[in-house]
Amino acid sequence: MNDTPHLSATHRTMLEVESDLDPDVVAERGTFTARKGKDVPQDGGKLPARPGLVFPVHTLDGGIFHRLRADNPGKLPKYMQPKGHANRLDVHPRQHERIKQPGGRRYLTEGEKKVDAGVSRGMLMVGMSGVFNGQRDKGAALIDDWDYLPLDGEKYSILFDSDITDNPMVQLAADRLARLLKERGAEVFITLLPPAADGSKQGLDDFFANGGTVKEIELLTRPYDLVEMGAVRLTRNEKLRAGIDALRRWWREADWMGFVGAADKGNWARGHTARDTVDALLYFATQRGKLDERGIIFSVGTRAIAERAAKSAASVAKSITHLEAAGFLEILPQEDRAKPRTYSLRVPSATLYSMDKGSAKEEGLGHPTKVGDHRCKGLRYPTAPRLRWSSPGRARRKEFEVVKGTSRVRHAGRTPRHATAEELEARPYVKRLGPHRCAVLDALEDAGGEMHLLDYCEATNRKRPWDVRRRILVPLEEAGIITVDDDVVRLADDWLEKLEAERERKGEIEQAERQRKKHREDGARYRERLERAKHGPPGPSRAGLDLMRRGIENREKYIAAELERQRKARAAELEHKRRAQEFVRARVRTLGGRIRLELLQQVLADANFPAGWALPAAKSLGCEIVRLPEYDNEEFVFAPPERAATAPSPESQEVMAV
Repeated sequence: MNDTPHLSATHRTMLEVESDLDPDVVAERGTFTARKGKDVPQDGGKLPARPGLVFPVHTLDGGIFHRLRADNPGKLPKYMQPKGHANRLDVHPRQHERIKQPGGRRYLTEGEKKVDAGVSRGMLMVGMSGVFNGQRDKGAALIDDWDYLPLDGEKYSILFDSDITDNPMVQLAADRLARLLKERGAEVFITLLPPAADGSKQGLDDFFANGGTVKEIELLTRPYDLVEMGAVRLTRNEKLRAGIDALRRWWREADWMGFVGAADKGNWARGHTARDTVDALLYFATQRGKLDERGIIFSVGTRAIAERAAKSAASVAKSITHLEAAGFLEILPQEDRAKPRTYSLRVPSATLYSMDKGSAKEEGLGHPTKVGDHRCKGLRYPTAPRLRWSSPGRARRKEFEVVKGTSRVRHAGRTPRHATAEELEARPYVKRLGPHRCAVLDALEDAGGEMHLLDYCEATNRKRPWDVRRRILVPLEEAGIITVDDDVVRLADDWLEKLEAERERKGEIEQAERQRKKHREDGARYRERLERAKHGPPGPSRAGLDLMRRGIENREKYIAAELERQRKARAAELEHKRRAQEFVRARVRTLGGRIRLELLQQVLADANFPAGWALPAAKSLGCEIVRLPEYDNEEFVFAPPERAATAPSPESQEVMAV
């Protein structure tokens, strides 16, 4: 089976020599050379008619379609699949039956060459056409092909190219895939390939072609939960690690409870919000940062920083402005507003080029740098999640209200224009541990789990230890997170579990999910607005149209409610007048068929009826109103004839109603 005449010499060298694939594996897949454009298969959908290498993709349901690696793609992608073709999982024909059976560790990679590289060495391989192409609906679910594979209790390792430690999008794809597989019961691992000897990225086929072995792949594989991409990147880039260390040390020496920078010029970044913002910035710097002459450059959105810092986006934006004024960072010009901001964390140049000496005098910082020291006042990759501020209470809000005396509907004063029903409900005050107690946990962890109260106060520039003991530590003690014995503060053995239970009880985890959901919705609206401004004249936004629709619905609702209220009030008034009419009828008959009108009005008022109703009621009953000279021309009400009294005309009732 080694003879593959359908492969050109160039393509055979690429596969069997440069990528070190087993010729039998290549032949079993059926990979071939399209010498002319007309040789490119079109049965699975339209592919560019260009000469190149054609890879048959073998799906788990027994189907086949083809992908093309054009010899001269030009502006086209390097690998192309038929236009409009659904994303499918690829499994080599040799493993089609075995991979559907339980047992063994399956490796997930992108591209047919890498699948064949693993199959050539006996690894169970599952291929995707791209890092995101094993999922759908932006990470909401796995594609249907996963239903052919055993997932519950099985081991899967994500094995992407070595640039996963530098590429945020590849990291996002891996995170989403790992989450979806765990939801289906799989045990997820990750295999982090090292870069090539020259520092360039390499995939699985390059790794084996450069002398790598399956044993090394196993050593590079670890549980997904234990992977910290930033830590891996720092071990591979000593200058980046030195820069991160310098920034952490600078922040450690600064009084973040007071000010950073030139206070006389109004440049400061203070308090726990600034502290958690810096922690988030340093986290993303380790994940995505690259060094240049200006410092550590990376791009990240304000909402992502806010979620990491467990603060509102508005508070984080203010802290970033203050940190920029203090000289901690620089916000670089933004060419495309649809993309996240790019930050430059200012690292002294002496730090970046003094690695061989082990320490350096930092320019502008005024203290020595020891490479690799991560003791930075709780900012050294803290284990504890960032804690949120207490949630203030509020009364129920009204999103819309009717202007008094009109049918016009307007927005209530403080209500956000796109508030949801949940946001309008009354909210009780929730007392939380807060960031100031998070600083205690970080300091204790940094000190090895135990710290004297005076040492903590000195490290955080607090002046009153008794106040810290009374106000800060007591809630942590009550939650079982710490113990205090003779001013020695210790972390409990299960402090992380107790902290997580406290966060769950105080609604912090639920609040974080609500914040993420709101951020996704805000981001979608922002991108839609930018796209609309780019491609056409400005028009109403989706949020504006939604607000208009809700306004019309609420206006109709309030108008209908007002009409119903008026109808009920009218019916109640008519019923009240009917009872007044019956009262007048009975009173006139009781008094012998005649009663003075003024007296009838007084009697009617005593019975809780308006006195003015006496005359209309009498007329509606057919009574005769007569002035008697013998009584100084006072008006008397005379009972009507029996027929009129028992059956008042509709006209008389209408008069009473008016």
